[in-house]
Amino acid sequence: MSVASAQSMLVVAKRPLHKTPMAVANACFIGTLLTDITYWRSAEMMWADFSAWLLFAGLVVGVLAVLAAIVDLFTGRLSRANSPVWPYLLGGVAVLVISFFNALVHSRDAWTSVVPTGLTLSAAAVIVLLLVGLLGWRSSRNRVEVVE
Repeated sequence: MSVASAQSMLVVAKRPLHKTPMAVANACFIGTLLTDITYWRSAEMMWADFSAWLLFAGLVVGVLAVLAAIVDLFTGRLSRANSPVWPYLLGGVAVLVISFFNALVHSRDAWTSVVPTGLTLSAAAVIVLLLVGLLGWRSSRNRVEVVE
């Protein structure tokens, strides 16, 4: 009987679906804060328009990302054993709620569409994003299996 050669193969477990759309939404919300700050400093209405567009894009993609995260949760793509999934998901929903109210504020006319409430809500959304990002970064690791 001959000895069969064993081959090992590295397999990364199922990649979560929500990560890419969540990154796009997060970029939109961070961009909203940056354009709000620029509008506050320059009073050029173009920047307030950019903020409103970024908020809309972030909300649409963010809702899709949260729906994908729920699918990931129930299909086993998110590890429930190794990471706190619910605080991460609820943090994403909190950012969407803050940003929804921020979009309502940005629908006003001229200076009051951004300063001071819109700028404050944009900063609050980014702070929650940072906290959720730190929680997700600390707890998300790719699950790796060795298959022989």
